[in-house]
Amino acid sequence: MTVAGDLLAALHAMLEESSSVRWPSAKYRDDPVAFFREVLGVEPWSKQIEVIETVRDHPRVAVASGHKVSKSHTAAGVALWYYCSFPDARVVMSSTTSRQVDQILWRELQMMRARSGACVECKRIDPDGRRIGRPCPHSAIIDGDIGQLARTGLKSDDFREIVGFTAREAEAVAGISGRNLLYIIDEASGVPDVIFEAIEGNRAGGARIVLFSNPTRTMGEFFEAFHGKSKLYKTIQISSEETPNVIEGKLIIPGLATREWIEEKREEWGEDSPIYRVRVRGEFALNEDGKIFSVHTITEAERRWKESTCDPCEGVGRVRDRVCDVCDGSGMRPASGRLYIGVDPAGATGTGDESAFCVRRGLRVIELVTARGLDEEGHLGHILGLVRKHKLPRETPVVVFDREGKIGGNLFGHLRGYRDANRDAIELVPVRASDRSQRQPLVYDRQRDALAANLEAWFKDGGQIPEDTRLAAELHSLEWHQHYNGRLKVTPKKEIKKLLGRSPDRYDALSLACWEPLSLRQEAQPARDAQEDEVMPTIDPYAGRRAFRRHR
Repeated sequence: MTVAGDLLAALHAMLEESSSVRWPSAKYRDDPVAFFREVLGVEPWSKQIEVIETVRDHPRVAVASGHKVSKSHTAAGVALWYYCSFPDARVVMSSTTSRQVDQILWRELQMMRARSGACVECKRIDPDGRRIGRPCPHSAIIDGDIGQLARTGLKSDDFREIVGFTAREAEAVAGISGRNLLYIIDEASGVPDVIFEAIEGNRAGGARIVLFSNPTRTMGEFFEAFHGKSKLYKTIQISSEETPNVIEGKLIIPGLATREWIEEKREEWGEDSPIYRVRVRGEFALNEDGKIFSVHTITEAERRWKESTCDPCEGVGRVRDRVCDVCDGSGMRPASGRLYIGVDPAGATGTGDESAFCVRRGLRVIELVTARGLDEEGHLGHILGLVRKHKLPRETPVVVFDREGKIGGNLFGHLRGYRDANRDAIELVPVRASDRSQRQPLVYDRQRDALAANLEAWFKDGGQIPEDTRLAAELHSLEWHQHYNGRLKVTPKKEIKKLLGRSPDRYDALSLACWEPLSLRQEAQPARDAQEDEVMPTIDPYAGRRAFRRHR
């Protein structure tokens, strides 16, 4: 016989002699790491081990981390460990959105349970599970009936369960009691305090709680766990720079942050930037009071965009090899409102800034693209391509573009020539950022400042942006400054270029895409008399999408 054959025979003999584990079992209660290795078949890395053992030893745990450190994987594994180890165990998983709960947390838990029943060593010897089978001699199958949605849960015959709800469902999150109760809150930095207040009532009966999050917000329960309530919580900080993939410089664990990813983020954000500290090192970004768009504000807008993915096709645009009839193949839920395209043009040499095109409908950015080396005809071609791709029947999209300087002026003339020959194709709104603000001129100094304030209001109303590292850095670079005349001014572009090493092209295109001229809202009103028309332009490029909020 071969060595492999001898090993398989020995394993089968052990299987015949062993008795199966019956849940709940005290076997892994004090050794959750062994549960990960033997039941889940997962070899946890060092920081996972620290988190798992800390949850075992402390009733209140908070974990702040960067991206790609197995946060959701750890949360799902801890939930299964608790469910299998304690009688009458009840685990409540929650996060900010249904997508985070169902498509990330619950999906991770489903996969871990489906792949359980084989230890790490047996999976290494028999990856397909065809020779040894499941459970292997060192493992056990996790019991219970599991639903497709987190609120349906995983439930056993002896009333143990794992369920999940969004943080909007405060009553559901709080309305569960039991002698062995564990709350697992993912993306905890964005969870409102009312949820934690509701949970606190159940903690009187001994409930445990563990919080996972990127540290995006400098207020709320998660922030306080590391600061004002640090004596009540056992806290852990995990940097993406610590993963085995980064340390070894090669792929050790698929899905974790790699050295290449770290270097890319250092280049895009800067190692000392608040965004890098939050999203890579898992550190809180303090002193963000002057920022127009904080890390938390940007993160929430990105999360809302992800939440708008189409549920039937899970954002891929196809269902059973057919184009999804809910989203028409776009992968996103339909958005409402008129189509706007913001254009920040650049020169035709291709060696300077990028030309940026931002497509928006209502509160959602549909597409954000950039290109280099475009002349006036190239810009028009990009615009018309986006129009064909996104316009609705009988809709006239609005193109809002920067007409500053020679490049903007030439593009204005070219676009106007096309519009004059194709009256119903597009509506044009030229904007000069250096002009004095025509809206709330006592509050904002220049049009560029008014554009920033308008975008700030759009974000507060629930704006949704795709995850784009360059856009995030550009947004985060903006601050309000008091001009000598008392008006508000946004960070000058030359300072942003010095900070980022480039022009904020993506931000400029986004701010233009969110600029809705008042004249387009007033088209249905009676026409002004001739005298007014001599004074006021036909298209008012300085009107905001709504009255600006006055800054205090």
